[in-house]
Amino acid sequence: MSAKEAMMNALHFLENDSLDTIELMTMDMLMTGQDDPEWKKQVCGLDLVLPEETEILKAAGIEDRTLLKEAEERTFLRMFMKYLQKNEGRIFLLAGSDEELGRLEDSLRRYNRGIRVVGHAVFAENGGMEADVINDINGTETDCIFSVLRSPYQEHFITANKAFLKAKVWLGCGTVLGQSYDARRLGKRFKRFIMKSIFRYRVEQQKE
Repeated sequence: MSAKEAMMNALHFLENDSLDTIELMTMDMLMTGQDDPEWKKQVCGLDLVLPEETEILKAAGIEDRTLLKEAEERTFLRMFMKYLQKNEGRIFLLAGSDEELGRLEDSLRRYNRGIRVVGHAVFAENGGMEADVINDINGTETDCIFSVLRSPYQEHFITANKAFLKAKVWLGCGTVLGQSYDARRLGKRFKRFIMKSIFRYRVEQQKE
């Protein structure tokens, strides 16, 4: 769907009392989970899954220039962030390390006017802190949970705990916001070039 159509879905989610889930899908997430049937099942159970890289659309045979451009420019994410900024959205940040949390906070600084960070939590996979994190989130008036937990744990966490979380939208950002922050760094750009090459190779292998 187009970014505008995706945004209409997101607005509907924000009007609901129950928690709805949005996942921003990247190449590295697909390559990590391609042989994991449980991860695939969890992704299929999410309310909205959006490809955030043009290579994913191309692999699926999508040639629409508008859709490709929107994926390249992360149009939905920009629209969603602007909406939260304009409407003083309250967000809670989840990360697997202090470094990942720092990158997320750096990426959010441009939206400081309007968006309110009401809390954050840093916890590792299988660290036994899930109950504490859920209590922290539910102790705030959160509109949207921003997660940069690593896949597949990110999908496992929300699938297992969706019913216990008090918020309107879960946004599984994965590495997307971090990529926006890292795009200015030459080393990261080279790494992404290599990842695209590997992704194309694997897609061709599956087609054969």
